[in-house]
Amino acid sequence: MAELAYTVLARKYRPRTFADLVGQPHIVTALSNAITTNRVAQAFLLTGSRGTGKTTTARLLASALNCPNRKGAEPCGECASCVDITNGEDLDVTEMDAASNSRVDDIRDRLASVETRPARGRYRVFIIDEVHMLSTSAFNALLKTVEEPPPHVKFILATTNPEKIPETILSRCQRYDFRRVTMNEIVTRLEEICAAEQATPGDGLLRAVAELVEGGMRDALSRLDQLFAFCGLAPKLEDAERVFGLVSRPKLLTLLEALAAGDAKAGILFAEEVFDSGKDVAEVLASLVSLTRTLLMVAASGGDSVGLDVPADELPRLKTVADRFGIHGLVYVAELLTDCRNRVRRAAFPRVVVETTLVKLALVGRLESLENLLSRLDSAADAPAARVESPAAADAPGKRDLSDSEQAAVDALKRKFGAR
Repeated sequence: MAELAYTVLARKYRPRTFADLVGQPHIVTALSNAITTNRVAQAFLLTGSRGTGKTTTARLLASALNCPNRKGAEPCGECASCVDITNGEDLDVTEMDAASNSRVDDIRDRLASVETRPARGRYRVFIIDEVHMLSTSAFNALLKTVEEPPPHVKFILATTNPEKIPETILSRCQRYDFRRVTMNEIVTRLEEICAAEQATPGDGLLRAVAELVEGGMRDALSRLDQLFAFCGLAPKLEDAERVFGLVSRPKLLTLLEALAAGDAKAGILFAEEVFDSGKDVAEVLASLVSLTRTLLMVAASGGDSVGLDVPADELPRLKTVADRFGIHGLVYVAELLTDCRNRVRRAAFPRVVVETTLVKLALVGRLESLENLLSRLDSAADAPAARVESPAAADAPGKRDLSDSEQAAVDALKRKFGAR
């Protein structure tokens, strides 16, 4: 007997109701109110980064519009219409991937049946994913139908690049922007899924996964799935470091602490460990940039935890490191690391690029802010200059003695130009 195909976590735990959507309360409220008050637009544009729920929301909206047993704005999820839409088999819902169907003929083929009445539900729904990939001719073919569709037709467009969509299309759609899911929301959802799967992740593992995916819920589930395949239902933080080539957040924080104290050797040893272990250097640098951003937010907020997406037990240590660098130093650190990440992929000697960057970071504490330098220049400009060549001037009132470095510079100039 053939084994049943495995369903990945991203599909197994795909939201079945609006209430299940993670991190998009503004969109849930707007769409729910539109459905319950029967003020549903003819066309919707769902925008946002990958893995934030655009396609899932499009299917939920299609289900809610055609579900005969709808409760308020929520589809029942059990009727034939809801089941078929979830499986992508409903005759009244046409899904199209514009990335592989970008020609004008592809759009015309889909729109040929736009006048046909729905077979079962109230509406015929056209879902066009990655709509920004359509050609100019295809957009022109779509324009008139989106503007004045038949009463039984709704369009739902989804994209990660709304700036590539013509204004003529944008102006005819209700736009909903999906935000990146916060780390705390991702961790909470992953904890719920681990409980359902009877998994016991190690301390700090889910947090590391949430930091890695940059706000994408689907990516987080895919990473967790990969860990389960690698080491079973009890993955540890060390397993994530091996599988994804990560360096743990505590270790990165220890590195920044050492660099803030001027320990250049720690930076060189860290670079040696990263390269010798075969980790993805660009990913490690990205983690450092992300941590530096967190430190910058801590420094800017004065240590106030309100609005900071960091664990409460980690905040004191973050504040200590942020204070050592200072807000000006952290800006410099972030710029150096970002530039290093951009250069390292195309560098002939990436190891040297990383090592020199980390050594520069160890020197941040010795740098003076621009304000201090300007203040010193202003003071030097206002002070009366000393006349070193005239013995009589040495006794003049208001004379400022030269420092050792200044006197050495004057002596060097004398020797160079033959002054007596």
